[in-house]
Amino acid sequence: LHLTDEEKRLGRRAPRQVAIMSSGLDAKHAMRNKNWSLEKYQGVVTALRDRYDFVQVGSRNDPPLDGALDLRGKTSLRETAAVLHGSLAFVGQVGFLMHLARAVDCRAVIVYGGRETPAQSGYPCNENLYSPVHCSPCWRLNTCPYDRMCLDQISVYDVIEALERQVARSGEPLAVDTDTITDELIAHN
Repeated sequence: LHLTDEEKRLGRRAPRQVAIMSSGLDAKHAMRNKNWSLEKYQGVVTALRDRYDFVQVGSRNDPPLDGALDLRGKTSLRETAAVLHGSLAFVGQVGFLMHLARAVDCRAVIVYGGRETPAQSGYPCNENLYSPVHCSPCWRLNTCPYDRMCLDQISVYDVIEALERQVARSGEPLAVDTDTITDELIAHN
């Protein structure tokens, strides 16, 4: 996604900006088994709000995070992309904003839990927090016979440490997956 210089300038809301979401439950196809708890997202903001300027993006119906600049439902897709571009990192879950962050070269900490694995949908430049519990990946949308233990096992501390690692890499090129297409592979197609 290519942003104009003006969009980039407007997306930068604070000097040590970190974009964060609190829920994905307002999505057209909401999945509770992707949703880390509001209390844990709030724990990240509370623990780090003296070090980072949190900017909350997402739907207007997402629960607010105390201590974050509230942009829930107040930005267009491009404006949200600009906020992500202007951030040191993004903290959220598997979903559209994870992909949008990657599209604008924003580092991310993604809470996977265990519904799916990072190998299935993740980016190598992200800190993908996954719980390899016995039932994962389950691909269930909203029901869980194990009380979403895969999400519960990911702590506020895990996310804080991952965020600190991502911020430490700020300014470095993002890692990418690459494949080599050989003549032999082309001949077989």
